[in-house]
Amino acid sequence: MDQQEFADRTEVIKTRLYRTAYLYLGSEACAVDAVDEAVYQGFLHYKRLRQPEYFATWMTRILINACNAELRR
Repeated sequence: MDQQEFADRTEVIKTRLYRTAYLYLGSEACAVDAVDEAVYQGFLHYKRLRQPEYFATWMTRILINACNAELRR
């Protein structure tokens, strides 16, 4: 997977990521921040993804971790 493919795949699932973050956090602003953080973390580590067919699941897990970090703050 290269940077352009990461960007394309992220754009496809961004709405779903936002909805998930909103359900976890209950705030639009916090949800947007969590999605931004998840996309950033995913971009930093996308080369570690062994099975690209699980990209959406992988990004959702990163998002949930970002939501949990936000809730701890």
